[in-house]
Amino acid sequence: MKQGMSMKWLLMAASVALAVGSVNAQEAKPKALEEGGMQVGGTSPVGGVEMMQALNPKSPAMSKEEFEIGKKIYFERCAGCHGVLRKGATGKALTTDITLERGTEYLKTFINYGSPQGMPNWGSSGTLTEKEVDIMSRYVQHEPPTPPEYGLKEMNASWKLLIPPSQRPKVKMNNIDLANLFSVTLRDAGKIALIDGASKKILDVIDTGYAVHISRISKSGRYLYVIGRVA
Repeated sequence: MKQGMSMKWLLMAASVALAVGSVNAQEAKPKALEEGGMQVGGTSPVGGVEMMQALNPKSPAMSKEEFEIGKKIYFERCAGCHGVLRKGATGKALTTDITLERGTEYLKTFINYGSPQGMPNWGSSGTLTEKEVDIMSRYVQHEPPTPPEYGLKEMNASWKLLIPPSQRPKVKMNNIDLANLFSVTLRDAGKIALIDGASKKILDVIDTGYAVHISRISKSGRYLYVIGRVA
């Protein structure tokens, strides 16, 4: 009993000593660090930018903002071919054991100019800016974030009613031959072209905001749906 009590008091004394030491250290702060004193050391090059904590220490640095940009671009432009978790589908796998070995400069060149095997030239085509190419070259060297569950409930919540049914046209309001109208995917550009089947003229180019996989006409024939693929 006495030995146990002695150990208890020793631990309490040690805790008090640590606390007192911490207070004394703050009070003994050098004047050079006080307001108006000489600055010791330089500031961080990233300043107040919130940085991502990479699971792999070899992954290049990215700010949280850059990571979010990379995540959005990857989902819209890359996931359809390389897979959400980058394990490959139509396109090759982009797992970190591969991308880290290739390195940032190699990946920049590959993303910018593409390849004869089907990789689009995202940079030289003007689809991605130089900054976005740089972000993507670093983003794919980080572990892919786990995709959220996206069921029917989430899909219904995302729907936006643009024109109520009561306000929709009751008669055809254009001179387009809808029965001979083609929806053509502009590969990897996130756009489709509406082409007249008789004249072969492009009637309109529509920005879909993501890589289109297929186009489908609704059962009624009134609507055209463009669908992306997430492998």
